[in-house]
Amino acid sequence: MTGAEKVELGLIAATGVGFSVVAPSLSPQVELGNLVLYASALLLLQSLLRDIWLLIKARKMAQAGSIRVARCMCAESTVGITGLAIGATLTGFGWGKLIIMSAWVWGVQSTLVLMTGFLLKDYVLESRPWRIRRDSDHVNILVRWSGPPNTPR
Repeated sequence: MTGAEKVELGLIAATGVGFSVVAPSLSPQVELGNLVLYASALLLLQSLLRDIWLLIKARKMAQAGSIRVARCMCAESTVGITGLAIGATLTGFGWGKLIIMSAWVWGVQSTLVLMTGFLLKDYVLESRPWRIRRDSDHVNILVRWSGPPNTPR
């Protein structure tokens, strides 16, 4: 485990505690659709912050020429976008029940969402051939849905 991963795990734990502390000011009842939206937004925010960190790090290391082209999408982003669509659908159609959220449930829920993002961060979904593969450096992949895949740039 790298130092950055250890720091991220510490931040995940701190965020869970933070949600538990801030939770009394949050609504104790949340509709299911809104909860899915909140969780998906948190997952995508985590992915965005990690990508910004990796881009800054890559720029400092001057990794020119390391860009690859592939037909793939980050698994973490795929799960987050799918969750946004499901949450928006549930909320838009008024489907879903109220869920009681105590302070510790807010903390546990946020920690579980962030741990899911941590576990998914190195995986990509490829379309041709269809597979899920591990690629810890997928921030340097240029996604292109047409043309030959995996061609250097």
